[in-house]
Amino acid sequence: MSATVVRAFRGRTIESVHQVAVAVVDSSGKLRYSAGDPNFVTFLRSSAKPFQALAVVDSGAAEAFGLTQQEIAIIAGSHNGEKKHVKVVRGILKKVGLNKGHLQCGTHIPHHYTALGITPPKKRFSFLQHNCSGKHAGMLLTCVYEGWNVKNYLNPRHRVQKLITKKISDLCEYPERKIKIGIEGCGAPTHALPLKNMAIGFSKLKNFRAKLERTSQSLQVVADSMWRYPDMISGRGRLDYDVALASKRNIQAKAGAEALHCAFVLDKGYGLAVKILDGSRRATGPAAMETYRQLGVLNKSQLRNLREWALPSVFNHQGKKVGFLRPDFRLKRVR
Repeated sequence: MSATVVRAFRGRTIESVHQVAVAVVDSSGKLRYSAGDPNFVTFLRSSAKPFQALAVVDSGAAEAFGLTQQEIAIIAGSHNGEKKHVKVVRGILKKVGLNKGHLQCGTHIPHHYTALGITPPKKRFSFLQHNCSGKHAGMLLTCVYEGWNVKNYLNPRHRVQKLITKKISDLCEYPERKIKIGIEGCGAPTHALPLKNMAIGFSKLKNFRAKLERTSQSLQVVADSMWRYPDMISGRGRLDYDVALASKRNIQAKAGAEALHCAFVLDKGYGLAVKILDGSRRATGPAAMETYRQLGVLNKSQLRNLREWALPSVFNHQGKKVGFLRPDFRLKRVR
């Protein structure tokens, strides 16, 4: 059995095994640590949002319409759909004369309810409460700024999507022609590339290293916005938010669907990508926390505060603990 796994126990018996792949690069983009296959190709999903926000800033749209750091952060995030999040997204749309009717992200039960285990009210939810509404508002803002059609902004051939794909290719140092395009749950294009290249892209949110000086400055704007407003990146009850607070904002993470966890670490300059190969989200926390532990970027006190992410319990319907999850892998140092 592979030793690069997170094991799920019921009682003391292994019930399920989730395989893990990890890529960690340094500030120069060189692979320094890995586990499993660091070249595993998968979709960025919502971990792409900082790069999608970069397209808004780098185009000049953010400056032209006076976006605040809070607004840039929510474009880079997957928010909880709380009242404060809805207010910020609505404000972005208002700046360009648009409204929630222009959003094409669809609806879902807001993460505020699911993350905190709250039973949602029996009602229809707004497009503004969708966790991707900030990203969509950013795309629309860029379209208005550039004079592009806002009706088909999700088409992979639309100029705003081509702009985003080019940004991802440049920052992640992966040829645009090799990026595979899929469609997100929210309807937007999503990009497949190796974990190592995702980690390279995230490392640049720390070192601000890009081909053009303007893009380097834009990277700093996005990264600083994420640092200042972690509650816009996700929210209460979410791994990204809890890691940012526990690490005193030293770790800035951005989750992606299907159990992807990408981040940059400020004091070390690392960029990293952690993927659970079967897409099981319950194993993401243990795998990410074990990666941080082995890298030495979380101390014992911080790890204790994140224990329910690092070593989560399994409960039955009566609320009794009946099992647990444990990571079982070692990062390999790449020389």
